[in-house]
Amino acid sequence: MITAEVIVDLIKNLPTPDLTHTSGSLQAVATKVLPPELADKETLVFVSKMEQLETALKAQAPIIVAHKSLSIPQDVPATMFSTPNVQLAMAAILPLFDGKMNRFNQEQKIHPTACIHETAHLGENVCVGPFAVIGEHARVGNYATIGSHAVIEPFAQIGDHTLIHPQVFVGAHCEVGAHCELHPHVTIGADGFAFAPTREGVHKKIPQIGKVVLGDWVELGASVTVDRAALTETRIGKGTKIDNLSHVAHNVVIGEHCVMAAGFKVAGSTKIGNHCMFGGDCVVTDHVTICDKVMVGGRSGVSNDITTPGAYAGYPLEPLRDNMKTLVSMRHITRMKKEISRIAKHLGMKEEE
Repeated sequence: MITAEVIVDLIKNLPTPDLTHTSGSLQAVATKVLPPELADKETLVFVSKMEQLETALKAQAPIIVAHKSLSIPQDVPATMFSTPNVQLAMAAILPLFDGKMNRFNQEQKIHPTACIHETAHLGENVCVGPFAVIGEHARVGNYATIGSHAVIEPFAQIGDHTLIHPQVFVGAHCEVGAHCELHPHVTIGADGFAFAPTREGVHKKIPQIGKVVLGDWVELGASVTVDRAALTETRIGKGTKIDNLSHVAHNVVIGEHCVMAAGFKVAGSTKIGNHCMFGGDCVVTDHVTICDKVMVGGRSGVSNDITTPGAYAGYPLEPLRDNMKTLVSMRHITRMKKEISRIAKHLGMKEEE
């Protein structure tokens, strides 16, 4: 249950307050957040279109966050907030309704079934769930949460306020920054895929003795795997977000504030710049360099360096505008082949010519 007064207090603490209370009682109460078409008398609603606002008012939603471009009727019964960016408003307000921390036992900070090595260091107000394992000389920062059945191997480091969900694995010597979130089944620091073939065709494993380093505010979706480096570091920069079922191979360096959608895969020793975006199921080959501010469309393949910022798509990769033309042209290939065949026959040309 959240009151409008709580949201007003939240606004005061925002670094860039893009929310404004415009009208209505601060005692208005909402117990849930739903789309306008599902709203009722207990719902907080976000609206960006006039028809959405009308729907929310008709449902008697008690608290409405509306885009500032909308003309709000006078004397509306709801408590109104205005914002220039609805998505950023959602990012600010929805944590108030986020109940996923209920899966962690916050009252019992260290569960009696947790296995914590006597040399491990836990900061202040750390929460460790049932059957979690924290190895020797591992360090867990202040206010961090380690979910049930998670494994933090020896000498690994977990930053302040980081949330490790159940069944996450963080390998030995790997480092996870502050304010990170690793969702269930994330694997940090599995071995990189490196083998040396013999003359007989036998593959000899090359030990992977490096580590993984995650910067602050990194979020990894469920079942993401990040392989440890062969000798140095696999690194993911500050603020980067990687969606479910993605794979980052050994020695890869990903810059700051990048976004990778589900199924993203990048092979070893590739370097990706800052503020890059990759659509779902993108594949990046090994040993390529991608500059800052590159956007790659879904299901594309990157096999060469990208040196110029911009939008790209397809395989082979090409600028997005060119790729759209290619896709349009492909629909006409069968007809064009038939027409060329008729022209060749009319001119008496043989097919091999």
